Amino acid sequence: MPINPDRQLKKEQGFMVFGLKSHIKALEMAEGHKKSQGKYRYVVADDASSARIINAADESTVQGTDRTRQEWARIGRPARLASIALKAAKDEMESQGRVEYTFDVTTGDAYLTVRGQRVLDRPTTIEDWAKIGAPLEKALFEQLTVARDYGNVQAEASTRQKMERYGVIRKPRAA
Repeated sequence: MPINPDRQLKKEQGFMVFGLKSHIKALEMAEGHKKSQGKYRYVVADDASSARIINAADESTVQGTDRTRQEWARIGRPARLASIALKAAKDEMESQGRVEYTFDVTTGDAYLTVRGQRVLDRPTTIEDWAKIGAPLEKALFEQLTVARDYGNVQAEASTRQKMERYGVIRKPRAA
């Protein structure tokens, strides 16, 4: 099947945005904030060829963040896959108590905590979590396709809900 260049561009832009948002989250976490304080935001060039992160207060560019779309996409692609795997693992472990996940694109660290204690028998890097996220994402798409092909509305809805929760797909926009 030929590759649709428009679709590839749109996917790359999506990875770029994920990379930007993840970098902003890493900056906020480095300052000790778990919730966004709105201190940073990203700006994408009109032609989407590049983007940068700015300080919201004075609109100055955060050092080292003025990068091409491809550079941001290289950060965003594995971060997205790692996020999927971390969310799935969190779901799986919820019965053990409060489970949280953390990933930092500036350091490459990614890990789970249960009741505030770091889980040591799971991966500790974005790269390793991304290796788990890629086949998980593929399996979820396959499940959705099979459910749809067989007309199993309940399985389709359940799989779609899981995909939305893990960040594989977005919830449909309200009409």
